[in-house]
Amino acid sequence: GQDTPDGNYQRLKNSGEKHADKISKVTLHAVSNYRGWITALCYGYCFGVELTIDNIIAQYFFDRFHVNLHTAGIIAASFGLANVFARPGGGVVSDMLGKRWGIRGRLWGWWIVQTLGGILCVVLGLVNTLASSIAIMLVFSVFVQAACGFSFGVVPFISRR
Repeated sequence: GQDTPDGNYQRLKNSGEKHADKISKVTLHAVSNYRGWITALCYGYCFGVELTIDNIIAQYFFDRFHVNLHTAGIIAASFGLANVFARPGGGVVSDMLGKRWGIRGRLWGWWIVQTLGGILCVVLGLVNTLASSIAIMLVFSVFVQAACGFSFGVVPFISRR
């Protein structure tokens, strides 16, 4: 895309208001920015957990509760289905917190959502009934995927470059 927060990139470049940095300078800035590394690690947590659970949750229900494979697959699909509203919802809540408390609100919200997701992951492993496992998994999926949405609310504030 050519549109940026400052306007059309090509027009800004042609008028001299925006200049293109050397790729080595951009890369050095990116690699040396500790905020970028911290954000990458936090996003790696929330998205990594999501991918891991997407890959193992059907087998978990199949092995632990002895449901048939078709039923385990349907249960597992509901984990990913929460992406329809949870990820954008996390971004919206991040924007609301950002409007009220700035970047600190966004970061605290992200931390709280990720922490609750981690707690729910542990709880999922501790419950022993199918119904409670499904309920915990659904709430867990909302928090994990909302954390991804929160990360998208934080990324634009890592660096002005």
